[in-house]
Amino acid sequence: MDASSKRPMMAAIGCAIILTVGLGSTSLLNAIAVLLVEGMNTDLVTYAFGPMLATIFAFLGSLVGTKLIDRITPKRCLLIGSVCTAIALTLFAMATGPVMWYIGNVINGIVLAIGAHASAAGVLSRFYGERTPTVFGVVVGVMSFIIAGLVFIESLLLQVFDYRTIIYGYAVIVLVLGVFSNVVLIGKVPAMPAGAPVPEVADDPAELGEAEAAATAPPAPPAPGGITLKEAMRTPALYLFFAAMVFASFPLNGFSAYSSNFLASSGLDASFVVTLLSVFALLVAVVSLVAGKVSEKLGASISSIIVFAGFAAGIALLVMWLSSLSDGMLYGGLVLCALIGPVQILPALFIPQLFGMKDYTAINAVGMGAFYLGGTAVFLIAAAIMQNIGFGMGFIVLAVSGVVACVLFLLAIAASPVRKMMKK
Repeated sequence: MDASSKRPMMAAIGCAIILTVGLGSTSLLNAIAVLLVEGMNTDLVTYAFGPMLATIFAFLGSLVGTKLIDRITPKRCLLIGSVCTAIALTLFAMATGPVMWYIGNVINGIVLAIGAHASAAGVLSRFYGERTPTVFGVVVGVMSFIIAGLVFIESLLLQVFDYRTIIYGYAVIVLVLGVFSNVVLIGKVPAMPAGAPVPEVADDPAELGEAEAAATAPPAPPAPGGITLKEAMRTPALYLFFAAMVFASFPLNGFSAYSSNFLASSGLDASFVVTLLSVFALLVAVVSLVAGKVSEKLGASISSIIVFAGFAAGIALLVMWLSSLSDGMLYGGLVLCALIGPVQILPALFIPQLFGMKDYTAINAVGMGAFYLGGTAVFLIAAAIMQNIGFGMGFIVLAVSGVVACVLFLLAIAASPVRKMMKK
């Protein structure tokens, strides 16, 4: 196997590493949310304002993200993301009050806007073309597997080290692996999308007749199918898709941020909660690993129903567990809730079926912008509900939001311009 044939696989591995160490930091922080609140000597609502700031700036960044990613290039945006994540982690480790926590979350928001999923999808689309959604699902699945392991390792390290020491060490890992993956593994990104024919070198046109030169000229590369972002903005499908991603962010962001507090509220030991969440992350990894292939085989409609109906059923079991403390309900609820894992990559999975691949990176960035817009509200809303009414009611709100997202996705799929073109 020559070097050129290895390039797509190396790029996929590089993207997986960058997303793993970068976005994995959020999972590590969420797993020790109780310790962070104690370390900053604050309350849950004040703490929740930090992730809310991150999603506000992620949304604001996504407004210019489609142009910015193209201008800076997706590869360079991923490099910026690694550097900024390392800086944010350092601020989190130093935080003894909410100020540094807030500043770090603002930096994290910028990373989410231009240095994470949308840029990784943009890099992979150059190497894999039409296969990008399936490959991206595998990348995120591998990422989730490793993150599950990182959370488990974190639970072991917490028995030996202070959480601040762990965060400092992880910041170094993010920077070193992020730069290495970007420069060495991804390397040079192709200028042409994967699948486009490489022009053959013809005879010198000056030595050929005009007709013969035209005949020997290589055919123009086929344009990717679908519609542009500008064209999508004239269809109801894009706005339904945008609204669906707003509501879809509620269950994933809310569960990720407050699951440790939810589990600890029943009296579970903090270290056992971290272990449970590491197993949960492993389940999410399994789901994410097959999400791309499942979406390709079953279609976006059935995939939406599986993701959100499964999560709602899982929340129902966990809420019942709060009063019964039945181990079966706890473990069954976590298994079903793991189906929500692929929500953050739904734009990458669904866009080919909704809008085609013609403007894949730009529409992906819009979808992630909607996701961050929803996350802007959910952190504070969910924290206020849980603190004042109870964790059970807060998690029921997350489940209902997922059902609303599912309905909106189904409407967007029904209005898909690509689907209409295929019927003609």
